[in-house]
Amino acid sequence: MKKCCLAVIVLLGCIICNLPVEAQVNGEIIEQDLDVSRYGYTIIKLWGSHYDMGYAYGYLMGEDIATAIEEAKLLVASWGYSWSEMITLVNSYTYKPDCIEDEFDGLADGVNDTVTGASYTAPDVKAINLFGDIAYAISCRSVSSWGSTVSNSEFSTISTRRLDYYDVGIEAQYHHVVAKFEPDDGSPKWVNFAWPGYVACVTGVNEFGTIASLHDWGSMGSSSPNPLPRVIAARYALTMVTDSDISTHLDSVFAELNTYGAATPGFLNYYVPNGGGGVIKHTCEAGYYEVRYPQPGCYGGEAIYTNNSDISGATIGEPWGTYYADNAPTGDITMDGQWTTAGPSFHRVTVGVRGRDDMVIWFDGYTPTGLTPKLELEWNALEVEQPGTFNIPEYYEIHAYPNPFSEKTIISYQLTVNNGQSNTRLSPPTTDYRLPVATHIYDINGRLVYTPKEGLDDPCSLNPASCQPFETSAKNGYLSFSWTPEPTINSGIYFIRSNMANQNVCKKIIYLK
Repeated sequence: MKKCCLAVIVLLGCIICNLPVEAQVNGEIIEQDLDVSRYGYTIIKLWGSHYDMGYAYGYLMGEDIATAIEEAKLLVASWGYSWSEMITLVNSYTYKPDCIEDEFDGLADGVNDTVTGASYTAPDVKAINLFGDIAYAISCRSVSSWGSTVSNSEFSTISTRRLDYYDVGIEAQYHHVVAKFEPDDGSPKWVNFAWPGYVACVTGVNEFGTIASLHDWGSMGSSSPNPLPRVIAARYALTMVTDSDISTHLDSVFAELNTYGAATPGFLNYYVPNGGGGVIKHTCEAGYYEVRYPQPGCYGGEAIYTNNSDISGATIGEPWGTYYADNAPTGDITMDGQWTTAGPSFHRVTVGVRGRDDMVIWFDGYTPTGLTPKLELEWNALEVEQPGTFNIPEYYEIHAYPNPFSEKTIISYQLTVNNGQSNTRLSPPTTDYRLPVATHIYDINGRLVYTPKEGLDDPCSLNPASCQPFETSAKNGYLSFSWTPEPTINSGIYFIRSNMANQNVCKKIIYLK
């Protein structure tokens, strides 16, 4: 009997240790601060093909995206509609650029590969991306200054976007995501300020320093067939133009958008630096039909303002009216002035532009427990390290001590690298080593019991609470984690399974309470 049990254990161990290799993703969560309700923020970088970026996003933030979809289903049901009716509506829209379809496919695949039992489709992901159109409730203020109005600052252009957005009933939207996209097809890099799984745009900025954002205006009406949603139009506007002469961008974008119907009425702010931007008006009946350019009467044509009214653009309205009257004539408009005067909102973004790929971004967002911290980001700090700039150890082993264990065990990766002559243990690991190690702990039945928080640069320093009960260290050629099983974990045999650079390594451990 004991021999039979041993054979079963060995067989199960072989199955568990030979599960498919975990996906390697073109993405990295570089900072995250979330409370127990998942309120807070995440900063994430994504690169590569549009499918690869979508897949990485879905894989790295799968649970949050799945939660957003499930909350959206409940919300739609509360409106008296079925999710299938929602999907029918979603499928009736036009999506641009064409490559965004690859991102939706990648997002769905990434979520499905990381969330147990998930079987989402691209239309499910599209649905949560379209709440900026379907939940027509964006009451906002935006302002931009350049030239003499900012002459005493270090920036050529300073722009601020204040999103006033009511709670539609999706808790996942209190998880604010700052996502940097760096596609490999030559289209512009851009940063999106939104929520988990969002590749459409409510507020975004591209590598030229252009901010695109949305405002409500007008009443709903009858749209032309297959209209372009405004959140998709804003995304398209940010990433369709590559001409280094930014003064041509607004007219090029309008010429393209003017060929589409609009799903929702409103304004699309397209604030190109140095006065090259404007506001594109759209209604359901007329589509994207008219541009409002900066007006000479508004501080010499060196400032522009948008709110939720069809104003002439000749003035700067509240909350910045008094601030501009006091500071614009003397060139004293600043990032801090625009930011502070804007006041808190659902999210607030201020961008100071020095030049292409050279800007400062400030961001904060609202949660039911207060505002997120103010994020102050240099654009170049969000740049993606190109593949090949990180060394990857060619071989590694897993060690566990003590084993068997009764309270906790130290799980270590011994790293080696070929130095051209022989395999050498890294002692200590250097900071230029990237460890895309996916580690999971399974029970004897093959059920996943835990996934460690991991990384050479100690992500626990960003948010220690998120790393419990694991602790990380890197010394003496090892990267180590300690596992203290939760009280619900039973005594028994467990398997640590890890992969790095397509190497699968498995280690059996025994837990004795």
